[in-house]
Amino acid sequence: MNVTLLNRLYSSNTSNSIKWNSRLIRNEFLNYFKDNLEHTFIRSSPVTPLNDSSIPFVNAGMNQFKGIFLNYYDPPATKVTNSQKCIRISGKHNDLSIVGNDTYHHTFFEMLGNWSFGDYFKEEACLYAWNLLTKHYGIKESSLYVTYFGGNKQLALEPDLECRDIWLNIGVTKDKVLPFNIQDNFWEMGVCGPCGPCTEIHIDHKNHVSSQSMRVNRGYSDLTELWNIVFIQYERLMDGTIIPLSKHHVDTGMGFERLVALLQGKSSNYDTDLFKPLFETIQKYTKAPGYTGQFFNDNDIDNGYRIIADHSRMITVALADGMIPEENPKLRKIIRKVIDTSEKIFKTENILPELSYTVADTLGDVYPELQTSLKKVQKIVEFEEDLFKRLRKNSGKEWKKIIENRPELASVTDWMAPGLLNAYKYLQTIVKDLKATKTLPGNVAFKLYDTYGLNAETITELAEIESLQFDKEIFQNELQNVKYQSKMGVDKSTDIVLKRFINLLEKNDVAETDDTFKYEYVFVGNNYEFPPIESKIVAIIVNDNLILNNTSNAINKKITLNKKDEIGIILDKTNCYSLEGGQASDHGTVFINDLIFDINNVQKRNGYVIHFGKLVNVDCKDLNTKMKIGDNCMVSINSDRRKGLMQHHTAAHLLNATMKQTLQAVYSRNSVILPHTLRYQFISFGDKLSFEQIEQIEKSINDVIEANVFVRTKMLNSSELLAEDFVTLTPGEVYPYTDIQVVEIDTTDLKSKEACCGTHIHKTGMLEHFCFLNYHSKGVANFTVKGAVGKFARSVRMTGENMQQKILNLKNKLKYEKFEYETFQSMSKKIINEINDLNEKVPYLIKIECLKQIEDLNKDVWIQAKEAEKSAIILEVKDRQSDFFIVHCLYNNPAYISLQEITSSFSNIPTLIMICYNGTIKARCSVPQEVACNTFNAQTWMKIILEIFNAEYVPVKGSNPLLVANMKSTNVSNLSSEDLLLNAINAAKKFASTSIKRV
Repeated sequence: MNVTLLNRLYSSNTSNSIKWNSRLIRNEFLNYFKDNLEHTFIRSSPVTPLNDSSIPFVNAGMNQFKGIFLNYYDPPATKVTNSQKCIRISGKHNDLSIVGNDTYHHTFFEMLGNWSFGDYFKEEACLYAWNLLTKHYGIKESSLYVTYFGGNKQLALEPDLECRDIWLNIGVTKDKVLPFNIQDNFWEMGVCGPCGPCTEIHIDHKNHVSSQSMRVNRGYSDLTELWNIVFIQYERLMDGTIIPLSKHHVDTGMGFERLVALLQGKSSNYDTDLFKPLFETIQKYTKAPGYTGQFFNDNDIDNGYRIIADHSRMITVALADGMIPEENPKLRKIIRKVIDTSEKIFKTENILPELSYTVADTLGDVYPELQTSLKKVQKIVEFEEDLFKRLRKNSGKEWKKIIENRPELASVTDWMAPGLLNAYKYLQTIVKDLKATKTLPGNVAFKLYDTYGLNAETITELAEIESLQFDKEIFQNELQNVKYQSKMGVDKSTDIVLKRFINLLEKNDVAETDDTFKYEYVFVGNNYEFPPIESKIVAIIVNDNLILNNTSNAINKKITLNKKDEIGIILDKTNCYSLEGGQASDHGTVFINDLIFDINNVQKRNGYVIHFGKLVNVDCKDLNTKMKIGDNCMVSINSDRRKGLMQHHTAAHLLNATMKQTLQAVYSRNSVILPHTLRYQFISFGDKLSFEQIEQIEKSINDVIEANVFVRTKMLNSSELLAEDFVTLTPGEVYPYTDIQVVEIDTTDLKSKEACCGTHIHKTGMLEHFCFLNYHSKGVANFTVKGAVGKFARSVRMTGENMQQKILNLKNKLKYEKFEYETFQSMSKKIINEINDLNEKVPYLIKIECLKQIEDLNKDVWIQAKEAEKSAIILEVKDRQSDFFIVHCLYNNPAYISLQEITSSFSNIPTLIMICYNGTIKARCSVPQEVACNTFNAQTWMKIILEIFNAEYVPVKGSNPLLVANMKSTNVSNLSSEDLLLNAINAAKKFASTSIKRV
């Protein structure tokens, strides 16, 4: 035994009298390894998996170190410690359904760990763990049991007797050092890769006097695993065999919540200070009885406390780390579960935003992103709650009826998906045929996804309900292929052919294309130069055939070629950028002997870059006489196209940064970078950009352009990337373990830092100018903006300024000339059509501003025309006014003023106005309150007119019929109208003159 090591360890003994709170427990763990044992602290990675598409969340402490275990890059330090945020709600480690029903399962938890990457190994790892638990935390040795790997004959793995002896030498009694099989004590990353035996420390919570060795690893709640120490010393190959690794690692993990409960003397994790503040918030917010810690059934109030408290931690952490419910159905399911639980058990709504404050308070000291992202978290939660309520109110009635007949359908998570009902009905029409194979075929699954809009989780749930096998992983792979085909503009049949060709290239050990030269370019004078590179042809695709370097494997080696045939050339190296990260591919030229090959599309598959295009100067029938495998060539890219792509990709980063600065919560969903424009799709959780915000974003970007700051790039591995602050990552994106490019633009007012594989300009001044071209929405949350930089943006701006000048000229003209409204309307409509025809060739802000100005001018001219008409009519009516009343007929239908407005202009005198125009007559009268009486009022006065024209009375909604009366528009012949009108005018005057009481 290493005596020096033991002395150093035991000198760190801490008094058992310490009152352990959770923050102290976490800090003591980290400080023990940092200060006493010279480990480097590595902060927790986000719970969003960075390099692994097989898991929806980071679910173990080792995830962020996977690249080191796989030997993709060197570790940041040889000895490391950390506290890792973990979420387990799916897959092998799925604790979701258990949460709330027992004392220790959680959707979110923290994993305390120490790591050795080729430094110390078994002896030190065991000593460190034992000393921390027994000497530092003061846990009784008598309550601890340890397990080790008992070997596996089938894999020719011997028992880990070295580990057993280490524990015995430490002083653990023989009856408490227990061997277990490969299922319990052999850790593997996956079907292949680094692996090794592990040793676990278990604790007897009741500290029985008699040995409890027979109860270890048997699922007892009072004797549980506390710490797992993994010795990564093997690698499992694809064929299943296991071989030793040249370098050994240590990977340990201890559940923080369990440790806190243990040291605080609690039988339940929920009774610790990790959850008490959350329970207090729930009780204060809901006014419910306090938490008592009882375990009954799923509907009791204590169970509700546990579910909401646990899930609020998970939701807050996931959202703060960049997860979005739209991308992760499990996250959305848990948010909705909290909403349901709070409504059903606590009769309360909108509790999650309140709880997020408490989560940030309790965890923010060790995970500061919870504090800085709090507003974003609350915005997303509020949006999701509102969305859920609206969907629940408007959807699902028929689905609930179906559930009454098939209760098992109640387990479907996304039961409010718009296409679920029709998808279920479709599935029922074919389910009998599917029962024969007991499988949900890929074509059916794809129809459920593509036609009915179901996600993979919902499809999986329906398949389980119908007892059908469904391979979600295969489906997801196929789905990615379809998306890739769509993005590339490749049809399915072409994609299948390309896959076959790639398999042949790999089978024949053809080296992948080195495309790092795409990043090699320089700024000389006032422009960029993209040096051509020498390369070599390694394969050719023509007429759905592949010609390989290995001629024995070539398909149809003798190829005839027509001028219209598109060819794909695979080179050993290239400076061409293939479609990635939303950036369109380069165009260019390959010079092969005396041939010229024009590149119009570049694709990258499994590391092979395929240059698609056409030979422009070939008349030969036999391709092999002019172009052969192994031929040297020169590759040159279209510099103007590449420069435009670089400019717009950098502009997209500035746009993304300003969006995040402007809105509380915003995530990029997709971006398309073209040589002259960029399109940016984003989700903003109900917030819409106002005109003023768009104006400010445009100004902010142009301020950065004017500042002409450097655009810096650096290549990092995933470990280095996680160590960077404030890096923007795309939700759902899977990044490589190495060669991750980070692009940074840093100014006083705006900071942009993104992981990105694209190409960029070197200084922001090269963008010249930025302007928005369009902005529109789809649904309540998804928006798209288009923008442009460079020469095209300046051209667009000039066009917009010309349009502004036209409107200014028109505005000035109105100051000195009078226009008929119809004439002006015709002029303005012409300008509106011109603006709309220009579409995205005018800046969006100028377009909106111009349309608004025209609308205002139209309104002004209309008001002028209305006032002119109103003045003329009032003057005409006044000429007919008697001392006590007005009776008059207008022989032109007013264009801008109504009968109601005319009579309202004479509110202090009884007024009856008729309009006779194009064979129709209508009338309205009004009588002041002080004049109206039983014998003379609007109704009695209008009755005289109605009888003459044999017309209908129309009541005026909301008005006193004694004060206002209308006659329905009535057709009269031109022959009789004059006589009728004369009779009506005379009768109305006579009635008024004899009936109005004069004071």
